[in-house]
Amino acid sequence: MPERDPTPEMERHPYHRRFVRHKVRLRVKVNGGRSFQTWTHNVSEGGSCFEIPVALEVGRTVGVSIYLPDAPVEAQARVVWSDRGRKGQRHGAEFVSFDLDGRERLRLFLDGL
Repeated sequence: MPERDPTPEMERHPYHRRFVRHKVRLRVKVNGGRSFQTWTHNVSEGGSCFEIPVALEVGRTVGVSIYLPDAPVEAQARVVWSDRGRKGQRHGAEFVSFDLDGRERLRLFLDGL
């Protein structure tokens, strides 16, 4: 009988994500000095992936508006990675703050997927 690995899951996979990523296409406005309207590649309670024509500096904080069916969620997000995409520069951004009830509305939307 095979033995179970006693190492906790988080230690075996140090890049384990805290939130489930949902591959969902939502309209998003990214404001990092210049504004870009684009679509998400994926979204979680912790962040989002999107592609815009220019590279944003890793560590930079940008404003994002994610357009849910009822109303947009406004947040501030920190760029954690940037890589060449198909049509531009793909970015991963971690949400650092939300306006009003944005985090809860995003969570409820994602739970319904």
